[in-house]
Amino acid sequence: MTLVSLDGSRRKIVASVIAQVISPSQMAMALQLMAAEKPGRTAPVPEEILFWLRLNMPVAAGKIDAILHPAD
Repeated sequence: MTLVSLDGSRRKIVASVIAQVISPSQMAMALQLMAAEKPGRTAPVPEEILFWLRLNMPVAAGKIDAILHPAD
């Protein structure tokens, strides 16, 4: 799966949906685990977080995808 570059407004929508689905503590855990996988990386953008969630938290990612793409 490749990451698609998103424009600013779409990136804000993805970030907002992620925040609706996962709790702040789950987000903190995901960011910590992402940082541990690649030390020194810059802060991940929402599409990188969603990609990571698809691999490691598929139920949450499924809920996010259902909100982002309700017709699929």
